[in-house]
Amino acid sequence: MDKFERAVNNNEISAFFKGEGDYFATNEWSRGYHNYMTNWMGMMLYLREKENSFQLLVKYFKLFLSSLEDSVQDAWSLIRNISCYYILRNYNDDFSNNSNDLIEWLDDKEKQKIGRLFRLVRDNFDKIPDSTDMRPFDVQIEMVKSRGCPYDFLSF
Repeated sequence: MDKFERAVNNNEISAFFKGEGDYFATNEWSRGYHNYMTNWMGMMLYLREKENSFQLLVKYFKLFLSSLEDSVQDAWSLIRNISCYYILRNYNDDFSNNSNDLIEWLDDKEKQKIGRLFRLVRDNFDKIPDSTDMRPFDVQIEMVKSRGCPYDFLSF
């Protein structure tokens, strides 16, 4: 059974997106931290085989978003997940249609939560593990935009 399928069956969507427990993924580039991209690639492969794959992605992302608290760790997890979405959607026809933008399908309250969490990370970037070895926050946001993200999350 695929990790994402297990997360769906066990009602552990948030743990999957955060990389908690059995959903933690690592590789040589993640320096011992969770590799969000690994989970996203597996999730997209799983969803591609389903009818209404994009709508399922929206559903599961909304569940994840609703579970997040106003903490730097949760906010950082959100940013990493959104970044993975914008990187991978360019390589997957099911998720790259211009009318299929994950953020566009969120309601105003959900977008406001994203804005609040992005600002929390911006204002507390030094509290993220390994932040001294990362690109600055603004550079990371520009990288997401360069992958086709049209939103200024800080203004939500």
